Amino acid sequence: MSYKNKIITLLTIFSLMSVGWGCIDGVEVELWGECYNIEETTYLSLSWSGLTGEIPPEIGTLTNLTILYLHYNQLTGEIPPEIGNLTNLTRLQLYNNQLTGEIPPEIGNLMNLTSGLYLNHNQLTGEIPPEIGNLTNLTQLYLNNNQLTGEIPPEIGNLMNLTSGLYLNHNQLTGEIPEEICNQGDSTPSLGYNKLCPPYPECLTEEDIGYQDTSECEEECPDSIEGDLNYDGIVNVIDIISMVNCILSNNRCDICYDISGDGFVDIIDVVDLVNIILDI
Repeated sequence: MSYKNKIITLLTIFSLMSVGWGCIDGVEVELWGECYNIEETTYLSLSWSGLTGEIPPEIGTLTNLTILYLHYNQLTGEIPPEIGNLTNLTRLQLYNNQLTGEIPPEIGNLMNLTSGLYLNHNQLTGEIPPEIGNLTNLTQLYLNNNQLTGEIPPEIGNLMNLTSGLYLNHNQLTGEIPEEICNQGDSTPSLGYNKLCPPYPECLTEEDIGYQDTSECEEECPDSIEGDLNYDGIVNVIDIISMVNCILSNNRCDICYDISGDGFVDIIDVVDLVNIILDI
């Protein structure tokens, strides 16, 4: 082989080496055309990167990840259940994409999440998985601006460290709000723009509940004497006190408190209740 040919051969080899032959099996994983060391990758920030397509299930091999930022892209498809393998995550941000499908129950494996789980501003459907209640170290939970349906799981009450935010607003959640919501840590949760039905837990204010489409809610009161607000079989001054306390507390009152039937619970209902007692 001539000297010239040797030089050409060496340059070709170096060129191939610079291009590479893919990720090292068992050592690296390829995500969106890049190789990431499985053991050494602890922080992955690809927000605002123009990513498209689905989140590859291979993301679940990066088990030492503590931070994963994929927000503000054009990611589609479902959140892969393999995301539940990332048990060292302290923060997961998938918001502002076009993700669809249900929240995988494997999300409940991420018990080291502390500073935030952000799945908001996507197109997620289905119910909030009860496994969400496993994330007891979580301080921020953003599920707002999706298309989530069904009832709020009572396990939401396990999230006692949600001091910075519980956002379930702008979905299609239905049914009654579980009393357990009073146990979670956010004193001002955002629940508006759903289809949640009264009666609402006493710990929630009108601002917390916000606007609700109650057109599909059952508005019948339990079988009882009209005005018997504590369901003790008697209509008396105790029921008046119950109504006055409800009005003064600024909470949304049970539909059964609306004696006048005008859609509001106010002094008119107190007067009507007094008249019921006087007529007995």
